[in-house]
Amino acid sequence: DGNVYVVDTGNNRIQKFTSDGMFLMTWGSLGAGDGQFNHPHGVGIGPKGNLYVSETGNNRVQKFTSDGIFVTKWGSFGDGDGQFRHNHGLAVDSNGNVFVADRNQNRVQKFTSDGTFIMAWGTTGTGDGEFSGTNGVAVDVQDNVFVGDSSPRIQKFTNNGVFITSWGSAGVGEGQFNFPRGLSADELGNVYVADRNLHRMQTFTGTGVFLTTWGSFGNGEGQFNFPYAVRASGNEFVYVADSSNHRVQKFAFTTPCRADINRDGVINVLDLIDLLLCFGQPAVPGCESEDINQDGTVNVLDLIELLLAFGQPCP
Repeated sequence: DGNVYVVDTGNNRIQKFTSDGMFLMTWGSLGAGDGQFNHPHGVGIGPKGNLYVSETGNNRVQKFTSDGIFVTKWGSFGDGDGQFRHNHGLAVDSNGNVFVADRNQNRVQKFTSDGTFIMAWGTTGTGDGEFSGTNGVAVDVQDNVFVGDSSPRIQKFTNNGVFITSWGSAGVGEGQFNFPRGLSADELGNVYVADRNLHRMQTFTGTGVFLTTWGSFGNGEGQFNFPYAVRASGNEFVYVADSSNHRVQKFAFTTPCRADINRDGVINVLDLIDLLLCFGQPAVPGCESEDINQDGTVNVLDLIELLLAFGQPCP
């Protein structure tokens, strides 16, 4: 319905707004009872409109209706199945399954919509499927799961935790991070990353190809002071929780057209050459941008999409 839910961590409450920022309601207070919070961090919306809140201080997840009525809860402190040690980000897939970033145990846990434990994956490390402090988690329209950790990098998995790919390293360049905190995926499969300590946002394709970045340190429009969370609404708007400025910013966003492979603003013969050099190859590093439709292979479908847009500017 377009409403926006904000986890107000320091005030131990949830606030609900219209998509234009008009206040609607709030619930929660400090405590361990039903509907109370102790440092809530992550929030996710299920396919039936239910709200799930990852609550760090109480090591649990709470489920509410869209109007803040308590439904159920699960979790406790520990390292067993369904237990947490500093749970952070949370996301919900199209079937209502809930994914929780269990930060200090370097793993992701998956539950049914009612909190029944399904599985967990991850161990401490920097290899594929390993984590160094799981932070943000997001699910795309194909129910793939993206996880950000403090390595720093983003890893992509199937819905059942099978590693697909990863990208990112420490630094200030494009595709580099300094504490990627919040993640979100739009309807096209693009991934938005709140690069917290660099006070900026970065956007990638679902295979990790860099698209764009925006933001700098400050309190002006489009500037950030430790952006903490992000949510993409369809393919039109992006909401960013600008934590140390104590505000939410809303952006209109146009995704750069993928047929502009070399990102020079025009779809031309240079893009065609890049595609032909990768033709028939899998979309591995070096040929990721050429996989325009993101089906995993550079093939005739990508060539058709490029030719249909040939000669046009890319906004």
